[in-house]
Amino acid sequence: MDKFVESIGQDKLLHAGGCYVISATTASIVYNITENRKKAFIYGVLSSVVVGGIKEIYDIKHGDSNWADMGANVVGGTLGAFTVTVRF
Repeated sequence: MDKFVESIGQDKLLHAGGCYVISATTASIVYNITENRKKAFIYGVLSSVVVGGIKEIYDIKHGDSNWADMGANVVGGTLGAFTVTVRF
């Protein structure tokens, strides 16, 4: 597992994990209100991308902002929304 974390980078995994939680939570709330899976998926992904984007804008002056972090945000957000809205 250490090699996996090393190859991707702990920072990217934290971005993906954080956006996963944001997206899954948002998608779950939207689905419970609307009972529309498509809308829940879209709002879930968008919420994580917006929050991740705001964090990256903040990092321009206060940290290390890069596009790979946004990629991790999108991946985590997509997986989070997908997990909530897919039918098993």
